[in-house]
Amino acid sequence: MRAILPWNPERSGAIVVGDVPLPTPGAGEVLIRVVSAGLNRADLLQMRGLYPPPPGASEIPGLECAGIIEALGSEVKELAVGQRVMALLAGGGHGEAVAVPAGQVMPVPESLSLEDAGAIPEAALTSWTNLVVEGGLRSGETLVVTGATSGIGSFAVQVARELGATVIAAGRSVERLERLRDLGVGHLVALDAGMPAAVKALTDGKGADLVLDLVAGEWLTPSLDSLAYRGRLVLVGVTAAARAEVDLGLILRRRLHVIGSVLRARPIEEKSELVRGFSEFGLTRLADGRLRAVVDRRFPFAEAAAAYACLERERPLGKVLLET
Repeated sequence: MRAILPWNPERSGAIVVGDVPLPTPGAGEVLIRVVSAGLNRADLLQMRGLYPPPPGASEIPGLECAGIIEALGSEVKELAVGQRVMALLAGGGHGEAVAVPAGQVMPVPESLSLEDAGAIPEAALTSWTNLVVEGGLRSGETLVVTGATSGIGSFAVQVARELGATVIAAGRSVERLERLRDLGVGHLVALDAGMPAAVKALTDGKGADLVLDLVAGEWLTPSLDSLAYRGRLVLVGVTAAARAEVDLGLILRRRLHVIGSVLRARPIEEKSELVRGFSEFGLTRLADGRLRAVVDRRFPFAEAAAAYACLERERPLGKVLLET
């Protein structure tokens, strides 16, 4: 089958499509013929040799896909050959087929195309995990999402809206953020030194209950300063920088909770439980359009290098997709 070849230092991170063996589903796995697959910044890092897959996972990049089940491994009882599905992956999505644990697979509602469904799993499960499981977001609370125009950010604001939260989207360009209003975002603020004051002005001086931080770097302290007393910050991404100078006194005085979170390296059982939780919450909302994929660009699989370049250089609003 065709796939993006695994990272190799001799190729200096070049994105090359080549032939690799067709995977075989093991016990408890299914084989999915991929129709579409989302790109994530983790894929960019992996193809630079900076973010290796977990032990035992495919070395082919790709953390999510949608397609048709072609084969079942032993012990798989609740899925069927020919079923339309989408899946959260530890790797392997950027190929024509991928083997994935059955617990990480979700049915695709009939109203949702397989092409669009490839934009859902990673964004949905990252949002669900970090807003609900890690962040404890509740109805009536206020959430700030930094880097809100990203694939994950644009889905997280929808999940938060459906949870009954007031959503404040933060980004470097307020003009770009305007496109999120259709997703139910109530307020837009610039991701700059003035963000804490802007957030407090929108919350009657209280500050936000939760920040979902997809950026970090120099903006970590403004994000912390935007929080209310005993507020929570879940750190998911470090697109600005992986190091930051932080006022620890601010964390102490306000009794803030700072939570670090990753999804890819979690055990299969834990990811399967997260998939069940999101499925119960989200599949009906995907079916009736309350939650939707936000897709910026689509590329045929043969143009994978251009797709990676788009994600890296063009600041897309929402997801970049590969379609086989």
